[in-house]
Amino acid sequence: MYTLTGSLCKTISFAALPFFVNVLSEGDIGILNIFSNCIVFLTPIISMGVLYTISIDYFKLHKAEYARVFSTGLLIPVMLSILLIPVLFLLRAPLEKAFNFQPAFLWLIPMGLVLNFCFEAFIILIRNQNKVKLFAIVSLMKVVIEISLSVLFILWLWHSWYSRALSFIIAGLVMGGMFIFHIRKQGFLVPLIDKQVLRNELFFGLSGMALQTAIFFINTSDKFFVMSFFGKNQAGYYAVASTFATIQQIVCMSLMQYLQPLLFSRFADEKKWKDVKEVFYKYLLAMVANLLAVTIFTMIVYTYVLKPAYKPYLHYFYILSIGSLIWSITWIFLQYILFQKNKRILFTLAAISITIAVAINYVGSAMFTMNWLAGGQIATNILVMAIILFFNKKLGFFA
Repeated sequence: MYTLTGSLCKTISFAALPFFVNVLSEGDIGILNIFSNCIVFLTPIISMGVLYTISIDYFKLHKAEYARVFSTGLLIPVMLSILLIPVLFLLRAPLEKAFNFQPAFLWLIPMGLVLNFCFEAFIILIRNQNKVKLFAIVSLMKVVIEISLSVLFILWLWHSWYSRALSFIIAGLVMGGMFIFHIRKQGFLVPLIDKQVLRNELFFGLSGMALQTAIFFINTSDKFFVMSFFGKNQAGYYAVASTFATIQQIVCMSLMQYLQPLLFSRFADEKKWKDVKEVFYKYLLAMVANLLAVTIFTMIVYTYVLKPAYKPYLHYFYILSIGSLIWSITWIFLQYILFQKNKRILFTLAAISITIAVAINYVGSAMFTMNWLAGGQIATNILVMAIILFFNKKLGFFA
């Protein structure tokens, strides 16, 4: 049911994609790509690993202790998002020059970050509580509100990227209200702020933030290099191909909505590779089958649905989809490392991954072409997977 709900939400989003691609300009698509990637990049920074703690500690702590951790953790993203506003203001000129940074981003990004964090925390909590019906309602409601308002705003108010971004904020406000109501009703929002928990979360959060930043660099930073080296129109073509390629990762995350609590509960019982390998094998087969289905679907959409201007860039999808497949396999092996909450390994993994991604993206952009940049994503994901397998072995997962 979790996978079905996640897949349905993404199906609705992709069904609306041709409308946005055909109605908005390539430049608007490029700006939207920068906005959405800023949310993806900065959410782990302002959350400081709190989302990991919410997910993992649910299986380790009693309710009263978990409520203190949960409530205290909510302060971190709010405070950091507020501090982000003057930082964006001071850096607005170089950001505008390099990435076509828009003035409205000064308030859209900080607010979007807080709301996106609330939605992610809401989804994690109700998934861990195994509230399937509520999970489906919340997930579908958000995407329906966001897409519906986007279409209405584009047709009647602003024929630009701004309509799509504003719809994201409004949908987030609705979800944020539901989130606060739910955690108060469930007893997870308590007035007592535990300073020791706050210190621990900030310390662990540094490693979690580093890891999430690394994930951004692995999966998303290439779009910024495209915008910087090749311009916003090329970024639009690349972004559309990347969007279809990331369906692989979307299905991966939908499956993990079910698999992560299952794996964490088994890891809590000290189960390792020999006890969970059947789950891994089935997941791998599902990812390969999904890649074949997505490839056929994308070819049809590029041929019959999108504007003809996008068709010459279909090959970007073929390249990027292979990288997405490798990352989806890597992600399930990362779960054991996350559960262990080993800060030294998380920092090391993050530092190596960021270095690899930046080096490959820069060389591909500055010295070669967009084809090389796209191909570099395959190399990046192979290297990162090898490193994660190494750390799994070091932690005794394969023992």
